[in-house]
Amino acid sequence: MSSLPANLVEHTLWEEDKNPIWLGSSLLVQRNLARYKFPSKLSEPEMTKISALLCEALQKNVKATTTLTGNKLSLLDKEFIYEHFLCLESFQNADKGQSFVLDETGRFLAQINIKNHLQFQLIDTSPDLLTAWTQLAKLETEIGKTLDYAFSPKFGYLTSDPTLCGTALQALLFLHVPALHHTRQLHEVLGSEKEDSIVTMGLEGALDDLVGDFLILKNRYTLGVTEEGLLHALQNTAMKLTAAEKALRNHLKETGNSEMKDLVSRAYGLLVHSYQLKTKEALGALSLLKLGLDLGWISGITGQALNTLFFKCRRAHLAHLLNEKTLDPQDMPHKRAEFIHKALQGISLKE
Repeated sequence: MSSLPANLVEHTLWEEDKNPIWLGSSLLVQRNLARYKFPSKLSEPEMTKISALLCEALQKNVKATTTLTGNKLSLLDKEFIYEHFLCLESFQNADKGQSFVLDETGRFLAQINIKNHLQFQLIDTSPDLLTAWTQLAKLETEIGKTLDYAFSPKFGYLTSDPTLCGTALQALLFLHVPALHHTRQLHEVLGSEKEDSIVTMGLEGALDDLVGDFLILKNRYTLGVTEEGLLHALQNTAMKLTAAEKALRNHLKETGNSEMKDLVSRAYGLLVHSYQLKTKEALGALSLLKLGLDLGWISGITGQALNTLFFKCRRAHLAHLLNEKTLDPQDMPHKRAEFIHKALQGISLKE
């Protein structure tokens, strides 16, 4: 039986997204408490004390919270949280004195004593980054009224990673760019549009092998910048890349590009007829189906349904959907293929 809240397991935030290119954003704010060492230097009693303080503060300021302790969460549940919030680093080793606080919407996650005493995270499908930041800033301010944050007049908010001091804000934007990627124009566009203050990467880090054709934009600097400034730079770059991807999609649609149509057709065949599907190949094929749908080459499904498939075909999500605590890794590719076959019933490939 999963200890995760039912609404988190049953509902995928990203399925609400109606933009075929801009998937959403994830804002992360790191804070540490004054007078305490960073988590890696704390004793277990100290970690337990800090966890209790922060959990109490969050419960007072976040509606309908669920608090989960690291030592009581199964590895599968930890992986589910990692998948749902598109985290870049695993927290599978989270144990006693380390906690997670989630809200009822499935948009908010607080990590306690993982790398820093507290990390707020908010995921959002809206392209309005400042609104999401305002929500996090309000929460951060309220908690700061009763708990003192570690702060230096010279280096700003102090974090366990010195490169994240200052604002201690990391913003990640997720863009779906299959047209730019598969026509091998992405690097050229990035070279002309990307600012030096922005890092580009894929879901697994490598830019040359974008899993699911998703490009992540992340701010490079947190020191010597303002929150509004770094968010504006990210949003500006994202809008330029979105415009480039959209223009290329329009061109592919007008010309009926045979090479791209072949890629979409092969992806359709793979998803509809495969007996086994590994995660990476499933995500790649679903990405091309999303592109084919946007170009009018696929019918019988919505973009939101494909977004749902993209997230729910991964290991932890799929195991929860199948109501299985453990799933033999050898069985997972077949279970994934079966799940996708059922979800794609009624889909068709246009001539």
